[in-house]
Order: sequence, then structure tokens, then C-alpha cells
Amino acid sequence: VEPHHQDMPLGFTTKYCVVEELTDRHVLVVRLNRQKNLNALHLKCHWELDAVWNYFEANDDMWVGILTGNGRAFSAGNDLKASAGIDTDGDGGTFDGLEKGAKMPPSGFGGVTERQAVKPIVAAVNGVAHGGGFELALSCDILVASEAADFALPEVRVGLYAMAGGVVKLPRLVGYQNAMAMILTGRRVKGAEARAMGIVQELVKEGEDVVAKALEIADQINVGNPDAVQASVEVAKRSYAEAQSFLGAMAGQYKTRTHQRWSRGPNMKEGPLAFSQKRKPNWKSPEPLPAQSKL
Repeated sequence: VEPHHQDMPLGFTTKYCVVEELTDRHVLVVRLNRQKNLNALHLKCHWELDAVWNYFEANDDMWVGILTGNGRAFSAGNDLKASAGIDTDGDGGTFDGLEKGAKMPPSGFGGVTERQAVKPIVAAVNGVAHGGGFELALSCDILVASEAADFALPEVRVGLYAMAGGVVKLPRLVGYQNAMAMILTGRRVKGAEARAMGIVQELVKEGEDVVAKALEIADQINVGNPDAVQASVEVAKRSYAEAQSFLGAMAGQYKTRTHQRWSRGPNMKEGPLAFSQKRKPNWKSPEPLPAQSKL
């Protein structure tokens, strides 16, 4: 049966991505859609994606996000041609409406790399994931990739470096020397090798649907209490991102917004009750979280 989906009430029409809200599965699917540019992103793309992911965070009925790319690329990263002043949209819109000196959104590249969200996002990497595209994937919580996926951080070759998280996250993920062998040379890693290195958690055969596999994982996540899932994401991200002792991280988890919500919410009681009654739990959508200053 095809899942029910509808156009998301964003309040604006997206130009650089296609968005699906799978309401019956509590899943938001975001597909980067600049296929002629291998889904490379310029400044207006980042702001559009920032708005999309802001909506995802604010929509209490959306529990898991999926990020992928249309065409043969996940994302080729930064749109270098646009950075050089070329209208890569081809319709005069690349720079239209941008104020002089406009900067990236606080949420970072693709609206994700510096976002401290508590809802899980699954990356479905279908092809090229270079530079900022790789950093986008690294900023997701779980990576699904095709055997055709192609990961690289080639920034140094064009006079830049992977400052959207690549030089920080990759060494922690795969070890210092393994990461530097990619960072310093721009070496490309295909899907199977990325799986062996620990970058990718689920590998899909070339030609098979990576989004379908990501949806399977989203459904598996949503079997659990969404309050507990979001508390897990927040605590894990804090312990990963902040320099703190093990004991400090253990004590700090009880102070998080998501832990407080979990401990007060109905889902904590529903789980044990459903288990004792030998039935599936009937999870409620989490209550809105109070505002929090950026980490």
C-alpha cells in the first residue's frame, strides 16, 4: 500500500528541495532538488532548507526526518560557481533578494550542520556526497548509503577546508589517521568502504532504493516512545559535542529538556502498560519543547 502523503504547509513554495510529509508514519522526507548542479547548494538553498528543518522541529507530529538527493547525487557540497558570482539557478534567482553581506543561517550548511535538533534525521545517500554534502550526511544521526555512494572532502584542492564539521566529526568517527587520509588528499570513498570504516550504518545495493531503506529505519525508530527517542538524541549529541567527563554527562542528562518531558509525559507509562497487556503501545506525539539557547 502506498503511504499517504501530502504537501507540507510550509507557507512558501520550495525551489531547491522537494518535501513530503508522511503523516501516517510521522516522517518528513526532504529531497535536495538541484539535479543539474548535482545538488550543490548556495546561500539561498541554505536558508530555504533552514526553514524546512525549522518546520520539522516545530511540528510535533513529525518524529523522524529523512534527507536525500534527487538524481545521481546526494549533494556535491558548496556551489562553487555561485560563490564565484555565476547564476547557477539559470533564471536570475541565485542572488535575488539577498542583502549585501548575507551570511549562512545559524543552523549551518543545508540548515543541518550546526543544528542542535532532538529529532533523528536519517541520511539516504544515493550518490555523490562531496564536501558540504558529506558534512550534511555526517550531521545526520544514521547513514544509509548505496554502493554507488561516493564520499569525499575535496575542499583543500579548491583552496578551502571542510569547516562545516568535516575536520571535526570525521576524525572522531573513523580515527585520526583514517580521517586525515581523506581530508588532506580529497580521497574518494565508495559505499562499501564507507560501511567498513563505520561512516555508513546500512548499505544498499547499487540501483536499489536508499529512501525505502531509510523509511524502514524510520519505522523501526517510531516503534519506540518518541519522547524517549528524542531524549536519547539530545543526550547523545551533547555528550558527543561537548567536552565533559563521563560522570558529568551522566548527571547532565537529567537536566535536558527532553528528559524532563519524557519523565512527565504519558508515553513513559504507556510503554510498560502496553508490554504488560501484550499489545502495541499507543504513543502520543511529544509536547512542544521550551526554547533553548544554542549550544
